[in-house]
Amino acid sequence: MRLVLPAYRTGERPKGERVPALAVLGRSNVGKSSLLNTLLGTKVARVSQTPGRTQALFWYRVGEKFDVVDCPGYGYAKNSRSAREIFSTLIEELVTGHVGGTSLSAALLLVDGRLEPQDSDLSMALFLRESLVPTVVAATKWDTVKPSERVRRRRALAAAYEASDRPLLPVSSETGEHLPELARLLRAALPSPSPKE
Repeated sequence: MRLVLPAYRTGERPKGERVPALAVLGRSNVGKSSLLNTLLGTKVARVSQTPGRTQALFWYRVGEKFDVVDCPGYGYAKNSRSAREIFSTLIEELVTGHVGGTSLSAALLLVDGRLEPQDSDLSMALFLRESLVPTVVAATKWDTVKPSERVRRRRALAAAYEASDRPLLPVSSETGEHLPELARLLRAALPSPSPKE
């Protein structure tokens, strides 16, 4: 796996052959980079305790078969307004495919499993649905949810996000809980790349 492109400006896309693309989306500090590193089995995404560290669309090519796009976190108030607007535009163009002709094959939406459903996450889930992007929702940091709280928390998250065509899994980058199942769902969501002529 390799970093293909850090896209800081609108319209930037990897050059060369197009492959299926999976966007990884979520609020700042939801654990996108940690989950990516654990799922891919290598430390490619920079992990920080400080929210808002991912400030571009980071395109990673995995086995020359598909791209994973690590997106900036949304909802972090301490980023400047102009930075938030740039991040929003980058994500919107990626999801809608309006720039560069790249259409997403699927999205992984991360939500914080410790919290009640957040307005920004619900808006993103709706945006992905309206943009016809197949989506898997992962509730992160599940290892920190008390066993006595898990049934109630899972029910609230399912009511907000889960649908017949949008699975929801509580996951933990720390313990690996449900990560093999998440990897299977994501592989199933990505089409096989076109055979080379």
